[in-house]
Amino acid sequence: MRQIASSLISTGARVAGLRSFCHQNVLQRTLPCAVSECASLVSRKRPSIMSSGNSVLIETNLTSRLFHTTNFIFSQDTDLIAGEPDKLYSLIEVECRGHEPAVLRSYQTFVSSSAAHLNISLEEILWPKKHIRRWTLLKSVHIHKKHRVQYEVRTHFLIMKFARLTGSAADTFLEYIQRNLPEGVSMKVTKHELQKLPEHVKPSPEVII
Repeated sequence: MRQIASSLISTGARVAGLRSFCHQNVLQRTLPCAVSECASLVSRKRPSIMSSGNSVLIETNLTSRLFHTTNFIFSQDTDLIAGEPDKLYSLIEVECRGHEPAVLRSYQTFVSSSAAHLNISLEEILWPKKHIRRWTLLKSVHIHKKHRVQYEVRTHFLIMKFARLTGSAADTFLEYIQRNLPEGVSMKVTKHELQKLPEHVKPSPEVII
């Protein structure tokens, strides 16, 4: 039994040594061939550089499976487009109308806190007198003229005035508060924009101030 076990161990060691030897020989033979093939392909298809004006175009086209076609374009022409000047508003009035005063008070708290977080000056908050509209109708459809019922609709108003805003800040702020407008509440926005005087309004040089 000991002789059989020793013979099996020696046979396994020989097989493992043969495998490692064959693997090393295959790598040593195939790796230089692959490197030489890649070098020959690169030497055949060198990248061509073309210059046109202020731009440089580099094209690399290789037909081998190991490489991909790449195109790089570098342009030195940078066109800077000047944007339009931002608008300036001296005052923006936001008028809200609703039938529930509690809803308007809650919305006024929300708008005031939003303006404070965005550093927007809230100049004034007004609560104008409510508007009441009444209808007096017959209680029945066709008879009993003296039996009537009265309906009324109460409209409450809220006016908030914001001062000294730019166009971008005004657009962002108004879009934010309009998206969070409660149901049953309408909004009216009035903007007072600052503009330059036209040329025909300017005084002539002969006028002495």
